[in-house]
Amino acid sequence: MKYKGRLLVVSITLSLHTVYILYYYLRDGMVDMMDILGYPLFFALAYWAGHQYDKALYYSEKDVLTNLYNRRFVIQSFDKIAAIASRTSSNLFVLLLDCDNFKEINDVYNHQIGDTVLQRISQILQLNTRKIDIVSRWGGDEFLVLGQYKEQSGVEVLMGRIQKEIAALSDEMGFRVSISIGSAVYNEKEHKDLSSLIKTADENMYRTKATKKHS
Repeated sequence: MKYKGRLLVVSITLSLHTVYILYYYLRDGMVDMMDILGYPLFFALAYWAGHQYDKALYYSEKDVLTNLYNRRFVIQSFDKIAAIASRTSSNLFVLLLDCDNFKEINDVYNHQIGDTVLQRISQILQLNTRKIDIVSRWGGDEFLVLGQYKEQSGVEVLMGRIQKEIAALSDEMGFRVSISIGSAVYNEKEHKDLSSLIKTADENMYRTKATKKHS
């Protein structure tokens, strides 16, 4: 959770209280001891108010279960990320990941175990992506990674690392856990916005899922 709200509110509150004290000192030539003792109280109140802001901002951007960014944050950040990619001559990509047979995991092992699977997948995605990439829970058992790369092999290497870690997760959980991944690289002619980019990734993901079912 970021500290922006707390820092801002505490700074403004203590600055205003200091101006208040200086004003009466310059006017009356003295400082009331109660005003000095008011600093800890105002600090506590300002910190609490700032914390409420930080908490509200955090939950507006994050998924509570996985601690990943949520869909809203991805949509709001896309234009900024696309601009950075263009400025650095990087290619923008999306990975859409779906946990295979997740309903069956919930039905057989219970929802708490299902939640654990989602949390572990989230951790794997965070550990195998860079700080500049945005990793989000797109909804239910779907995840989305929005990032940039210089070389085409970068996306393929990333997908391979993720699949390797997910395979190891099966041993950890004691039952099969697998994911289907669809990728898409931003192309101005083909993709007008984030939705069209995700649509391509989604189609590729379901193509992968269908191949698994027929193999």
